[in-house]
Amino acid sequence: MRHLLLSGLLVAAVAPFRPVASQPPLPQLPPPQPQQPQLQSAAARVLNPDDARRRLGLLPSYAAVPGIKGVKVAVLDSGFDGVDGKRPYLPATAVVIEHYGADFVNKFGLGDPGFTKPFNPGDAHGRLLAQLVWATTGGSPDGPQFYLMNANGPTMFRRAVRMAIELKVDVVLFGGTFEGAGNYDGRGPINAAVDEAVAAGVIWVNAAGNTGGAVYNGPVDVGPDGFLRFGAAGATALRFRNRLDENSATVLLTWNDYRDAEDAGTDKDLDLVVEDSRGRVVGESKLVQVGAGRAAAGGETKNPRERLSLTGLAATGAGEEYRVRVRANTPNFGPRDRLRLLLTAGRPPVPDPVTGRSVPSVEFVDAPRGSEVYPPADHAGVLTVGDEAPTSAVGPTADGRVKPDVVVPDSSVRFSNGEETAGASNVAAYFAGVVAVLRASEPALTVAHVREWVRVLDREPAGARVGAVPAVPVRDFLPPPSPVVPVWPLSPNELRALRYSGYALDEKLRRSDPNPHVIVSAPAGTFVVTPGGRVGGAPGPLPLPPLAAGVVGTPALAAGRPVPLHAAWRTPSPRELADLVRGNR
Repeated sequence: MRHLLLSGLLVAAVAPFRPVASQPPLPQLPPPQPQQPQLQSAAARVLNPDDARRRLGLLPSYAAVPGIKGVKVAVLDSGFDGVDGKRPYLPATAVVIEHYGADFVNKFGLGDPGFTKPFNPGDAHGRLLAQLVWATTGGSPDGPQFYLMNANGPTMFRRAVRMAIELKVDVVLFGGTFEGAGNYDGRGPINAAVDEAVAAGVIWVNAAGNTGGAVYNGPVDVGPDGFLRFGAAGATALRFRNRLDENSATVLLTWNDYRDAEDAGTDKDLDLVVEDSRGRVVGESKLVQVGAGRAAAGGETKNPRERLSLTGLAATGAGEEYRVRVRANTPNFGPRDRLRLLLTAGRPPVPDPVTGRSVPSVEFVDAPRGSEVYPPADHAGVLTVGDEAPTSAVGPTADGRVKPDVVVPDSSVRFSNGEETAGASNVAAYFAGVVAVLRASEPALTVAHVREWVRVLDREPAGARVGAVPAVPVRDFLPPPSPVVPVWPLSPNELRALRYSGYALDEKLRRSDPNPHVIVSAPAGTFVVTPGGRVGGAPGPLPLPPLAAGVVGTPALAAGRPVPLHAAWRTPSPRELADLVRGNR
């Protein structure tokens, strides 16, 4: 594997353990003697990858795609343990980028150049996903060209995104989400970086996340005692059940006061409290939220976020559930404010003693299904991928968009060392491999083509889907917030999103789309970019490309309308793909 230290934009790749400085001449050695061939270190590999490729529809039509060696795939993650050049986990051309040089950071304004954060020691998550992408593309030693990039935290994520753009990668795979940094509508500081990638033509594939059934969304309804009320009944607590003694759990509270810039500050303050069934406090998170204009000191934060880690929890029976409560410390919350609570179990699922089915070791009793995706999976321009497991996160977003964009039914993967993994990141890796193959076959492939094919699959009768499984059943979701009047002037982040939508609209117009429009979400509501018209209340023309004459405001989806997920993915045949890209469908 090649490892790069990026002091400018790019420097020459140096093979590991090869000296780069001039060396003294080697001493004269005796003639070499015949030796046994050196054994190559064993490497865990994906078992039976052709089974998955057949399920996805890649075989037999895409058994070998010559153009795959020219496709660039960037995998963004916090760890690639094992990729050290000693084991052939990936093609020999794979490049590992752990650090980003000061010149590069300064050029693109990516934070303090003195700040850096290494990969998480022992974390192989990114390497496993890259292996899965490679196996899905056919495992050719010629490619794809992999770039394994350090995205360990928001700052490193932003640097990785910019580097992917500079390298002109075709596909980005991000197998994770950020628990904060967004208002559940596709915007915010993390998604601002993604805006730039999708505007540059990168096909971004993102895992939906494994937060299904573990998220509560609702209004910030402050009661007379300062504690928030939840649901129509006005309960002052949300319950969770713990099935194991000495278990642990993490409760994360965020609310929709994130801005376009990272650490922009907030003047709205909530605290997080967890009690046992008798009302005794078992944990609190009481950071003081700080607005713009000064740095956060000890016990303070500039983000609308509280995080509480609980350890040594006792198992609870019926009626003994723990209770999550939220207290408002400032009086400035209104009808547009929304909160989100995420509960994460410290230990894996366990068998239910009655049914034998796998159930969470910590269960969020009062969490309804829906509105579970986190940034950047909620971004309008990325291809968010989920599976049919109940733990796979589903939308809609706060502005009513369906997520995930693609459903791949089976996420389980077995490796030759006996390990087995599952989850939304696996299906995202599968799909990134599919997209790489399609891009190799048709270099003009874009995200718009993939979305159009998903619509084709959704219209197919279930019996006509080759190798497909039944579609995910319709689920009930929380209604989206009421539409509001756009706030002018638009923020820089919203303007970036509109510029991206203009590029996407231009492409639809070139392809003679019968109903060209692009949906853009923003904190103020949902916009639909069309070839004519403008946003109500706009003070003047928006800086959009010439063919995108304006934007029309539109309300969100009808409140309470159930939103179905998509049909299971089937890869288009080479003929279907050619027709799709050439606009012949």
